[in-house]
Amino acid sequence: MPLSTPFGDNATSQCEIAAQHLLANLQSDALPASDLAETVAGALSHPEGFPDLADASVPGDIILFAFGKEVTDVEEVARGVIHYAQQANLADRQFQFLLPSDAPAPVVESLKQVVAPLGDSVEVLVHQPHDQKANSFLTSTQENRAIILNRHLCDADVVVPVGVARREGGFNTFGAFSSLYPAYSDIDSQKRWNSPLFVTRPQRRKRRTAEIEEIRQLLGIAVNCLLLPARGGGYSHAIYGEASQVQALAGQQLAEHWQPSVSNLAGAVIALVTGGQLGQTWENAAKALANVEDLVRPGGAIILATEIRQRPGLAMAQMAESLEFTDFESLMRKSRSEDAAIALQFAKTLSQCKIYFRSALSEDILDQLDLIPVESDEECRKICEHYQDVVVVHDAQSMSLRLAESGLPS
Repeated sequence: MPLSTPFGDNATSQCEIAAQHLLANLQSDALPASDLAETVAGALSHPEGFPDLADASVPGDIILFAFGKEVTDVEEVARGVIHYAQQANLADRQFQFLLPSDAPAPVVESLKQVVAPLGDSVEVLVHQPHDQKANSFLTSTQENRAIILNRHLCDADVVVPVGVARREGGFNTFGAFSSLYPAYSDIDSQKRWNSPLFVTRPQRRKRRTAEIEEIRQLLGIAVNCLLLPARGGGYSHAIYGEASQVQALAGQQLAEHWQPSVSNLAGAVIALVTGGQLGQTWENAAKALANVEDLVRPGGAIILATEIRQRPGLAMAQMAESLEFTDFESLMRKSRSEDAAIALQFAKTLSQCKIYFRSALSEDILDQLDLIPVESDEECRKICEHYQDVVVVHDAQSMSLRLAESGLPS
């Protein structure tokens, strides 16, 4: 049967898979919001278990919205904030929109245009992890580590983190406030956090999550704003309000729309990475691998369908030079490369199964990474025919999959 599967930046695969070989075609039913700005404005107007910003602030207060690195539709979210601020008559407050250090310049300039209606009452900021003057010492953690954060984050009267809802324990996810730290810390803290051992050591993950929670409490942040992923990329809902209630509601939505089960292990899993060009990243590819790797039986394969154009980083190149996964894990123990966790996830999956890779990269680059290039729908069909039983996972970077008999997330 012909199977039309969207992936990448508006690409579509037309892969022919025999009906008897297709175990499951998994796709969320969470559709993109028809107007994300209005969705965000509505969430701010009707917070969960907390006063709205008009009542939770006083004239002259600085209200700072800090965007997580995962948030790709910054302009529309900000447009919703502006709509809310105008409707609530908050002209006597100061608004700040804080972006991560790697925010693309066109996005920054576009955001400035979006928030311009607030005039002198609004400011767009880009974090500078290398600039000591742009960051402040907050305090030390219980482990006696210095907490250095963006100065505006420390000085704001009200901080509203804006992140994307993810399941607990997902790749590079450390609780509901992982959008804040280390993204808005100094460069030394960011390098320390580049250690990738959380991929293979759950205790490291717990320590990171606890550290972020401690920072949240020290900053006095009581609220959160989480965006729910939508099928094909984008966002379906926004939830704003008291942090624990937001997290609970987001968890319910994820369980309902993003946590399907499959009855059996598959010989091959087709993992489709979506989200437009901004979603075509090595990190999203690693998330997809982490989400689907436990569905593949021994000796099986994962077909990653992406349109990644960016060359792999330093740690990925080191992965290609290691003969055994245990050797590479030892090497990564001291690594502070930005892509160290991504490389360790790829290495972990490769130690379990083959990875076929569809991307905009050259065959030479993929060969160096021990990834098998896939260049056409016909090649994909042949791979599926070889492994016979196939599971297709749409939006694999957002899915949380489990085997029906175990009930445990993959």
